[in-house]
Amino acid sequence: MILLDRKGVILDCNAFFLESVGVSEKPVGQSIQTFLRESLPAGWDCLSGDCRPVKLTFTLNGPLEYFLSGQILNIHEQYLLFAHTVRLTDHEMVVKLSRLTDELTDLTRQLNKKNRELEAANETITRLMNTDPLTGLTNRRQLKERMDTELSIARRHGHPLSALMTDIDHFKSVNDTYGHAAGDAVLVGVATILRQMSRKEDIVARYGGEEFILVLPNSPADAALDCAERIRKAIEGSGFPEIDRKVTASFGATLFVPTDTDDSFIGRADAALYEAKASGRNRVVLK
Repeated sequence: MILLDRKGVILDCNAFFLESVGVSEKPVGQSIQTFLRESLPAGWDCLSGDCRPVKLTFTLNGPLEYFLSGQILNIHEQYLLFAHTVRLTDHEMVVKLSRLTDELTDLTRQLNKKNRELEAANETITRLMNTDPLTGLTNRRQLKERMDTELSIARRHGHPLSALMTDIDHFKSVNDTYGHAAGDAVLVGVATILRQMSRKEDIVARYGGEEFILVLPNSPADAALDCAERIRKAIEGSGFPEIDRKVTASFGATLFVPTDTDDSFIGRADAALYEAKASGRNRVVLK
């Protein structure tokens, strides 16, 4: 039993109410709304002298709820609420459990969808971080990480490892004569040839500007020279619709030695490339 004023403030209650809501002292002066999940029914404070049926849901500590069913009676501008515990029938329990199971299934489905979206977003972010935006090749950041791995494998197991540095010949004049859009198209075309003529395990990266690098695992010097020559001929024999002249590239090749760092390894390939350009371009030099 609970005695309320017109505003729903508790004036008195019995021990059963205290036990039901889990308090030890009478909450006199507190609003009944403090303990309810839902508000009292509309118009409850307009009763004349009749009883009105009511079903209340009390929120206890944690996720538990407590249901009471009873009547509200107006007695001299005060309201007496007397109610008893509502016990769910087996059918009501099954319906409630079924509803909760459906809600849990929907939440699980939504969570799985969000997880898939997050995984896809993370994959996209990783790809963008590791890829040159123009050519789609590996960028210098990812090149260093992958090359460190390959150098470590080559040192530990004694496997041959080669590197090719290549540079498009007279590329500045392509930009000056045909514009940067045409120059970008040539870069993309050369990158496509490099990727198509390389193995899956090779690292093909844009090193900067018109310069590219290929790291070739399990490739001795003769295999690296053969690869460079095939790519050089492919570039020379390809047409680039954006310009009306032939495109060629020079190559510097080198073989990894156990004392190499990544800088000395790339530096030697770069020095070989410089010799190739200085000796007439459109050729391969091993150093």
